Amino acid sequence: MTPRHCTLWNYFHVAAAILIATASPAFAAEKRTNSLETRFQKEFRPILAELCFNCHGPEKQKGDVRLDTLAADVSKLSDPVIWHDALDQLSLGEMPPRKSTQPSAAQRKILTDWMTDALHEAAEAARYADGRVVTRRLTRYEYANTMRDLLGINIDFARDLPPDPASREGFLNNGATLEMSPSQIQTYLDAARMALDVAIVTGKRPTLHQFTQTKTAVGNLPDKEVAGHLPVRPEFILDVDQFPRSGEFKLQIRAQASVPETAGLPKMRVSLGHVPGIIHVPRGEIGEVDVTPETRVYTFSGRMEDFPQPGPIAFGNSGFKGMIVMLDFYDADGNELRYPDQTYAQAPKKPDKGQKSAAKPESQPFGSRLDILVESVEFEAPVLASWPPPSHLALLGRASATKESIETVRSRLESFMTRAYRRPVRPDEIEPTIRLYQAIRPTVASHEAAMRETFASVLVSPHFLYIVEDRSTEGDELEPLNDYEIASRLSYFLWSSMPDEHLFQLARQKAMRQPGVLQREVERMLADPRAEQFASHFTDQWLDLDALDRVAVNPEFFPDFDNSLKNDMRLQTQAVFAEILHSDGSAIDLIDADWTLLNRPLARHYGLIGPRSSRMERVVLEPEDRRGGVLTHGAFLLACSNGEDSHPIKRAVWILDRLLDSPPAPPPPDVPELDPKNPNLAGLSIKEQLAVHREKESCRSCHAGIDPWGIPLENFDALGRWRNARDAKSTLPNGTELNGISELKRYLLKERSEWFARSLVKRMMGYALGRSLDLGDRETTEALTREFAENDFRLKKLIVDLVNSQAFMTK
Repeated sequence: MTPRHCTLWNYFHVAAAILIATASPAFAAEKRTNSLETRFQKEFRPILAELCFNCHGPEKQKGDVRLDTLAADVSKLSDPVIWHDALDQLSLGEMPPRKSTQPSAAQRKILTDWMTDALHEAAEAARYADGRVVTRRLTRYEYANTMRDLLGINIDFARDLPPDPASREGFLNNGATLEMSPSQIQTYLDAARMALDVAIVTGKRPTLHQFTQTKTAVGNLPDKEVAGHLPVRPEFILDVDQFPRSGEFKLQIRAQASVPETAGLPKMRVSLGHVPGIIHVPRGEIGEVDVTPETRVYTFSGRMEDFPQPGPIAFGNSGFKGMIVMLDFYDADGNELRYPDQTYAQAPKKPDKGQKSAAKPESQPFGSRLDILVESVEFEAPVLASWPPPSHLALLGRASATKESIETVRSRLESFMTRAYRRPVRPDEIEPTIRLYQAIRPTVASHEAAMRETFASVLVSPHFLYIVEDRSTEGDELEPLNDYEIASRLSYFLWSSMPDEHLFQLARQKAMRQPGVLQREVERMLADPRAEQFASHFTDQWLDLDALDRVAVNPEFFPDFDNSLKNDMRLQTQAVFAEILHSDGSAIDLIDADWTLLNRPLARHYGLIGPRSSRMERVVLEPEDRRGGVLTHGAFLLACSNGEDSHPIKRAVWILDRLLDSPPAPPPPDVPELDPKNPNLAGLSIKEQLAVHREKESCRSCHAGIDPWGIPLENFDALGRWRNARDAKSTLPNGTELNGISELKRYLLKERSEWFARSLVKRMMGYALGRSLDLGDRETTEALTREFAENDFRLKKLIVDLVNSQAFMTK
């Protein structure tokens, strides 16, 4: 048994008290409650006396737990969720502890039947005990996506918003943790005004600036190190003499690569900046791309205001006053490509008086080495599909300011508010907004300016910033979602954004509950590129991939580690989940599989032969590769290390919590963590350090249930690379012996697949609902888990079943 399971058994009396109290007449039928209390006295408690009182009775109280004082009339409630796992343990035959006297089959049935019935009563009682969240704020990423889809422009809307706190389950979209402060309201207002300045325009169409070059410019870039700034040496530079201060730009680069057969594809990194003087070149990265041997046009885009620009008056010694596009070339492993005969962007340095010019190295023809040939670079800004732009036309139409009547204003506001609030708006909501427009209009220069400020007021309304599910009745009864609420719940689940027009149309037709509609919508929405939001955000939060950024790799131990590899590790885990989802594969492949997704940097890191590019590609694995399943991913292994060495405790806790939904209890506050710098532990292996750690009485019982889950991963170092020199043998609390990662995965597949299924179901259900689950959700989670396992752990079928469940369709 794990420590948590021991804790659950020790706190048996607490859970039983909860179950009895929550089955009181205030919540359930009196006949049912009396039946439970009678069974407790006549059947349940005598078994406790036989099996438990020796260790938890009047003479001995292991863990400070005394069971003989347990009574059927206990009224004090505590957290009942812990008893779910206790029932599971008892059903699986893993409780009481293995060395204790075990109940007979008849006794075990009495215990499990009583607990099952009591849990049902407790579920009905506690469904709203803590208050279910029916209104929650949009997360930062949901806000950004919603603003993009509502306004039709793509800028960094959430840049200045504070980070969202995670719930105890690890999710950012949990309504109980998404608070709002007065300063946030001002930030939302500033973001809305900034966005509407872009979306709604006035005046003439801006001048289009276009520049094309087929050879690198010769500019006046810094050519020496000054104050720690290294000189910039781009392989190609484009001068942008005149430029707009804001607006979208487009950059098209026609290029090809010369790549030996055994080499990976080289990379081209693209930046935009300016030259302020002789010290350095402020620039921002636009993007990076692999360059193929075939000539292609690579397109990049961004917004001018997001990149460094020169001041209104040029300064410094640079002779160039505009902006510059810079191209840097790298090989597939991130090493800069640079050759002595290659043309640099800076002007060649003149020789001193009396010196002869150095002879130019003999040029090598393109194709004789790893290289990139840029045929042309084209830049244009601002990029506008029309004038006024589509965002303006969608919000205000083509009518001129002089033709705007109050009826037209009302129509525009009603349309905008309906989409922003994600439901029809009432007249009593529209009229105050119209009065606001009428109050603003005389104080500003144009109708457009007044509409910008009026729309901004809508974008700071709780009806926009929150997902609101109004209850029409009071009390604890479940209430069906209306069609618009179903559409919103579905779109924020799978797209992390507002419903599209098709979902709105179904809601208007009140068709969301018609047979087959939700299944068709799930299939349609998962096929949409916006479903990448679900794959990335759910995977990130369920598996805590953000932990990668909380671990600093020690350069003394790993001087050659490239920190950008962390992003590749994260992308691998996200891509594997997305591949299982979109290929309709089995989620069991998250535990073990004969395939994975890799790019060249990650394959090299793992010591495998993989793709030639930086793009994630599906590769077939051999058994000796040892890279099937998330337990072999660098994202998990590095995140659960200390940046210097592996950490079996962190890895074990992650497995128990994230994969098996059975997190161990937190350690007592007086228990120190393992410290490799401790002289008492110097020179010991991690397994030997743990043995020393367990000598403390308060540590022994807990670690007996934790450590065996992490030790089989000891052949992976802190960075997730394979090593042979570690002892990876352990014995689980139930006596199962494991030797290394292969046996751990086999055990999980054979003995813990149902636990894994339940964990995934509960995490996905909490993510979909935007709240923590409670006792009232147990029946749904168990039904979904059974269906999930019976359907070969197919994620699409699970999602369809989930959105059709009572939990998803009610509030």
